[in-house]
Amino acid sequence: MLNDAVEWLGGGEHPDNGTKFSVQYVFTNPSGISDVNPGSVVRTLAEAISREIEFLYLQMEQAYLSGFLDTANGVALDFVVSILGIKRKPPQPSSGVATFGRNNEPELLTISGEVHLWDGSIEYVLNKPQAKEVTKIEGTASGAPTIFEKDIDYTLAGNKLKWLSDGKAPDAKTVFQVDYTAYRQITIPKGTNVATFSLKSDEIRKFLTIEDASLTLTSDGKWTAEIPVECTMPGRAGNVLAGTIVVMPQPVQGVEYVINKGDVTNGVESESDNELRQRATHALEFAGKATNSSLESAIRSIKGVRSLLIEDMPDDVPGIVKAIVDGGETEKISQVINDTKAAGVRVEFVRPQIVYIDVSMELMLHKAAQPSIVTSESEKKIRSYISTLNIGEDVLFSRIVESVVSIDGVWDVSNIIIEAHRSDGSVIESDRDNIEISHEERAEPQAVRISYIKRNQ
Repeated sequence: MLNDAVEWLGGGEHPDNGTKFSVQYVFTNPSGISDVNPGSVVRTLAEAISREIEFLYLQMEQAYLSGFLDTANGVALDFVVSILGIKRKPPQPSSGVATFGRNNEPELLTISGEVHLWDGSIEYVLNKPQAKEVTKIEGTASGAPTIFEKDIDYTLAGNKLKWLSDGKAPDAKTVFQVDYTAYRQITIPKGTNVATFSLKSDEIRKFLTIEDASLTLTSDGKWTAEIPVECTMPGRAGNVLAGTIVVMPQPVQGVEYVINKGDVTNGVESESDNELRQRATHALEFAGKATNSSLESAIRSIKGVRSLLIEDMPDDVPGIVKAIVDGGETEKISQVINDTKAAGVRVEFVRPQIVYIDVSMELMLHKAAQPSIVTSESEKKIRSYISTLNIGEDVLFSRIVESVVSIDGVWDVSNIIIEAHRSDGSVIESDRDNIEISHEERAEPQAVRISYIKRNQ
């Protein structure tokens, strides 16, 4: 072999003419890799290895950043703040009041010969809680059998039998028997399931009653029960408008309907990373118990607190701090304030005054729009915007307009009137300006009235 060529020697054996032969050889100096074009084996291997190295470095960087309060996120942030004894506030389900009722009187029961012992008391409680009318009371008076007279000897108030001082009374240590009629008691047990109505199963919101209650006769002649309910789904997804809880998946015997008369909009999501990070930043100040930041951080950590405003030296009076807190249990808030405030400082704890907002408007809809769907969605968005405002946040006219015109089918909006009803009875009306909310107030939606017209084209 000479100069990368094969030389056949004379006198040796040669391959036959026209036949192929193979040669095995080794390089004296290895050749360099030169094919680095896209799609080549070398290029593909190099890119794969480089990508894995890049991913590894990104993971290392993320692991490094996850160890610091300012850069950690999600579960990593939970681990960081746990060193300070702080936990992320979980999502809170919405809660409100549902009205159970019926349109006519419950079944009437007849009770005969209910026995009571006369012990000199003026009042005696009948066994049935919803007594309607006493038909007869018989007993012994002055040693003789006696039938006592209504409104002369006794009267009925609720399920309490009251003996009148001017009438006859049974003899001491004798029994008297009461015949009366009473309504059958209709009880809604704790854990009763109610829900909103929707043709789409994923849009249904379920609620559970959190205490037992019975239907009672109200002053306007209706049999109803107002019962607190709580959504089974935590977070803002459980917020619903008034009049939407109308379904009883498992009807209670004797109850004909259920409805929520007010909005249920106090469900909140879990604490965000920024909120948790801010609360953790004040952890050391909280331990010192000497600043407004520590007081704010302590109050925000209470379950159910929706918004908060700390005002230092209200009316320019030194040594006084006002804490305006929306949501949370009053007793827990008062206890945290007493445990956290600095010595010599008086903290005034108050609730925000509610400013009820009424909105009316007229929508101009596209010809193909479905009015019922568009108006319902418009009301929902307006109520949702106002409900999410915190203490001291103004009701912005532009945000109300924006929330409506973004809905499919709405071409224009006009005749917008916003009314603010304050606790002192004053009413402010605006057709173009924002509604100003003071630092001691919070806006809440009340009536939303929407009319519509359709374009001709």
